[in-house]
Amino acid sequence: MNLKNISIILLTLGLSLTLRLTVDAQTSEEKPLWPSGIKDNPVKYPAEEVVNFDVNPQSLSKKNRVFRKVSVPTYVLHLPPPAKETGVAVVICPGGGFVDNWFDREGTDLALWLKEQGVASMVLKYRLNTRDSSKNFVIPRDTYFEAAFDDAKQAIITLRKDAAKLKIDPNKIGIAGFSAGGTLAVELAATDEINEGSGKVSWKPNFAGLFYAAFLKNYTVQKESCPPVFIINAHDDKLTKASKSVDFYSSLLKAGIPAEMHIYNKGSHGFAMDFTKGETLKYWPESFLWWLTDIGMVQKK
Repeated sequence: MNLKNISIILLTLGLSLTLRLTVDAQTSEEKPLWPSGIKDNPVKYPAEEVVNFDVNPQSLSKKNRVFRKVSVPTYVLHLPPPAKETGVAVVICPGGGFVDNWFDREGTDLALWLKEQGVASMVLKYRLNTRDSSKNFVIPRDTYFEAAFDDAKQAIITLRKDAAKLKIDPNKIGIAGFSAGGTLAVELAATDEINEGSGKVSWKPNFAGLFYAAFLKNYTVQKESCPPVFIINAHDDKLTKASKSVDFYSSLLKAGIPAEMHIYNKGSHGFAMDFTKGETLKYWPESFLWWLTDIGMVQKK
């Protein structure tokens, strides 16, 4: 190989790397969920807070940020390389008891993994509550949850509006959530969407992933309005008990809604992408991906 050919190859590789880094920078940009602002926002703080915790060596993002006092919701997109695109996208809602947002541990790390599998992700930093000295919510419960649910709905709407630009299928957009974030996911999956007239973009997800989700109430699901659901939990989870997941799964079966559930023997609460907490749970991301194939979201190659 002569020097000219080597130079061309190096130039090509350099351009390819530059393009990839540019794309990564663009898709990792934090963007406002409500670009025009939120009228009469009931969630207001002087400033947002962030704490950096120790990073799990297995973390794909090499970050472990936890956000608090979020009153201006934002999101970060993670888009797959063009050669791997499946057209599927998912809004990821991290957990944190509605007062914290474990943005990387229960958001970015999964998004980066899904990205390499061809699935686009939006990691959502939704509005958060705070607690007083008696551990009670400062913002009234109903007021706060309406705001948080609106953020989750707006995330779906945003992906649908931008579907063509993002090269995703508007009929293959789901929502997934960890712990408290799972509450947002189950709310959108199990709640009927009221028809607000023509021209409105639907906030209804095409599938839902509930990852040791917190169930705040008992839902009556309907086959006509609830999408397929994927559920994981740990048998030894003392915070969001597996029995709640089993009860919801039973209601899905009764209603004839496609669903899959995995209850792992070990994992405790908050295992996320930390696969040191149990041997069998390390396969849950692959199970989620193959489930997306089973329900027709991801096409077999």
